[in-house]
Amino acid sequence: MKLGKVSNSQMIKEINQQKVLRLIYTEGPIARVDLAGKTGLTQQTITNIVNRLLSENLILETTPVANGGRRRPIPLIINSTNMYAIGIELAIKYVRGSLMDFHNNTLKEVTEFVPRYENEEHPMEYIYKVIDQLLEQVPEKEGLKGIGFSIQGLVDSNKGTVIYSPGLRWRDFPLREKLEERYGLPIYLENDANLLAIVESLNGELASSEQSMIFKFDYGIGSAMVINKQLLHGANFVAGELGHYKAFTGEDAISCHCGAQGCLTTFASISGLKRNAGFTLEEFYKALREHEPEAIELFDKIEASIAKAIANIITLFNPEYILFTGRFMDKIGDRMIPALKKDILELIPESCQNVKMIVLPETPNESKSAAGLVMNYFFNVPFSEFY
Repeated sequence: MKLGKVSNSQMIKEINQQKVLRLIYTEGPIARVDLAGKTGLTQQTITNIVNRLLSENLILETTPVANGGRRRPIPLIINSTNMYAIGIELAIKYVRGSLMDFHNNTLKEVTEFVPRYENEEHPMEYIYKVIDQLLEQVPEKEGLKGIGFSIQGLVDSNKGTVIYSPGLRWRDFPLREKLEERYGLPIYLENDANLLAIVESLNGELASSEQSMIFKFDYGIGSAMVINKQLLHGANFVAGELGHYKAFTGEDAISCHCGAQGCLTTFASISGLKRNAGFTLEEFYKALREHEPEAIELFDKIEASIAKAIANIITLFNPEYILFTGRFMDKIGDRMIPALKKDILELIPESCQNVKMIVLPETPNESKSAAGLVMNYFFNVPFSEFY
């Protein structure tokens, strides 16, 4: 939710209101007394904020829960009636869009498959086509709070530009500007791995974690770092790029599209596996099942390199959790993950041995995660808006 320039007292008032609103969104149904306990605000302040939110029809009171004969606290929830978001997953081979309400119900999903992007404007044709179809399904247009994007590539989420995505043929591409001009809606962009970190930290597998890392092994390799509940972007929005960790040497140090050699992604991704080892993911999976020596040797090389890379990062940053996902792991994770867990624990120091390693059962639908990005921004506490 966008806030305007205000005085110091008004700034504090609006920050507190956004904190309460976000807490109701992430943890509702929640009672007033619990809001006071979790925010550190006084009961009177909570009462005033809740009354304002009720009057603005942003929240609702629900049926009180039994409390041993005593006065029952009234739980509060977000009034998500007529609040919607569009999420777009912008991938190399397809564009997928989802229209969702703020209860996380999917109202419509559209996918357009792409043979090949021919130039930098070509992806926009598919994006417009998907968004236009979804807009036709929005029950009330004024309830649409924005469009979120999950993008395979480097993204400057502040400027709304795609810094670099070779598969999309984009470099410093002003995506937000083009979409805001066409649709007049708030547009939010994020790298796919960073978006996964935001969603999982908000109300997913990493909700209880202060320090975590996400590793997505897919067409390429994506990764994200959350430090003190804040996503770490880095000075040039490339923090945590595990795919370009220098993992291979000697004859295995193959040139990468980034301009360097020996990057992890040159073998440990769907695209690298095909380009440099001659296997599609399905072929690699089948060869492993049939115990083909070449596939087993390649698997061992990839697994050892991933384990070493992640072990070094765990040693440097000491996260509470690391999370694995991506189609690469969806396919061969049953074999890969146990080996990774064993080798990583052998490589990291004793002081980091309590790290928890979790695996998503399947790669999330990123168009739905992108819709969640809109919801996240709507309930965010945007301190920068006050200055």
